[in-house]
This record gives sequence, C-alpha cells and structure tokens, in this order.
Amino acid sequence: MGFDQKGFLVFRVQQGNTGKWNVMEVGIMKPLASFDTQKQATEYVHDLASAKDGSKVEILSELGMQIAEVEIADVDAKASSR
Repeated sequence: MGFDQKGFLVFRVQQGNTGKWNVMEVGIMKPLASFDTQKQATEYVHDLASAKDGSKVEILSELGMQIAEVEIADVDAKASSR
C-alpha cells in the first residue's frame, strides 16, 4: 500500500499509457479509477482522500512531473475543535 512516512495513504493522479487520467494508490499498479480529464480525476481523488483522514494527494502533469501535493486534514479533529 502507498503510505507516507507518517503511515497515511498516498494517492496519485497521473496520465496513463492510454491517455486516460488514472487515480492510483501509490505502490499499487492497478488504477482505482480512470477519467478522460485531469480535472475529473483530481475531483475524484480529493473526494476519495477526504474519506481517509490524513491522506496525501500527488498530482502529476502530462509529462510526469509533480505539480501539486496536498495533505488532507483530519476532518473529525477540525469538527470537534469547534
């Protein structure tokens, strides 16, 4: 499984060989989902990562260069601190 140094899941959006944008869990070869556009894949991965507190999302460009990295905050902790 794709864990970062803190033990949280790491998800990645990258373009596959077929031109589709894949949502991957780092360390697993098979995509969790594939989309026609990077925007669709990015929206999906943010929803997915939001369900797993502390997850990290990496977005790669068409050339495979990392263009964004986002850590998803612990939603429950934020809600309970209000």
